Amino acid sequence: MPEVQTPSEPSLWRAWLALVSLSWRRQARARQMVWIALALLGFAIGLVAVFTARNRWGMEHWRTPGRTGPTYLQWADAVSVTSGLIHAAGSPPAVEAALIGASRVIMAPRLTNEQGQSISLGGFQVFSQSMVFGLFLSFLLPMWSLSFGTEALGGEREGHTLLWLLSRPVPRPLIYLAKFVALLPWLIGLNVGGFALLCLVAGPAGWLALQLYWPAVIWASLAFAALFLFIGAWFRRAAIVAIIYSFCLETVLGNMPGYLKRVSIGFYTRCMMFESAGAYGVQAERPTVFLPVDGTTAWLVLVGLTVVLLGMGMWLFSRAEYHEIE
Repeated sequence: MPEVQTPSEPSLWRAWLALVSLSWRRQARARQMVWIALALLGFAIGLVAVFTARNRWGMEHWRTPGRTGPTYLQWADAVSVTSGLIHAAGSPPAVEAALIGASRVIMAPRLTNEQGQSISLGGFQVFSQSMVFGLFLSFLLPMWSLSFGTEALGGEREGHTLLWLLSRPVPRPLIYLAKFVALLPWLIGLNVGGFALLCLVAGPAGWLALQLYWPAVIWASLAFAALFLFIGAWFRRAAIVAIIYSFCLETVLGNMPGYLKRVSIGFYTRCMMFESAGAYGVQAERPTVFLPVDGTTAWLVLVGLTVVLLGMGMWLFSRAEYHEIE
């Protein structure tokens, strides 16, 4: 007689993996916030490309007061030529030659990477301060993160599929954890991939920034993922709340002097970047006002914040009452 196959016993592990797979596929459905994030990425890449094409990374293009005179580098060249004409009969004084040479080094310092490429150190510093710390950390990273982070549960609530999700034979904390795991590939892919594109378009200075800063971007992405998933579990209009948070805490409060900025994720991400690029002269413009912490402390805060927010979200999700019509 043929052997009768008995159905396999239900497995919580297989059910959880199936939920992760389903949630991952649902995250692929681009919604309005995702399209906005992609539009911001395209705008940022275009902006960096324009600056790169015009050779604006570095201090070589800075001009003397009035913005109508020659650049500082052109001024140093002119002074060098004038000094050579004045001292045509002999060498210029050592002090004068040293000052002219020092001014050129300050204006256009360079270094050589492991591949033998010559990188403008001033260009790396300007790119870090203006694009990485100014645009990316304060605006792009939070906006890109909330585009997927708020959709994980907010999309289920708006699509009226959350009750079906809660009826699955998986405990609520594991459902929440599955949502977190499923959104990470999309959120980290957008953040790290978008940051890599910005850096690569910026040339050698951007490539150095990518090598130094990518770990901080990953840890910040994990913290933002836990935060915006928590917001999605708590608030009905999660995207609106997340946008308000991004503008008020990350963009405004995160750039204010004193200790208030320490409530923002961007502050600790920036501190990690400062420590990674400290050997290249990148630091807070006014350390006594910015009051940075060391890189290890910043990393521990980001990891701890991720774990705490994830635990709080699992607790809230397991006890909250969700209705199909709210």
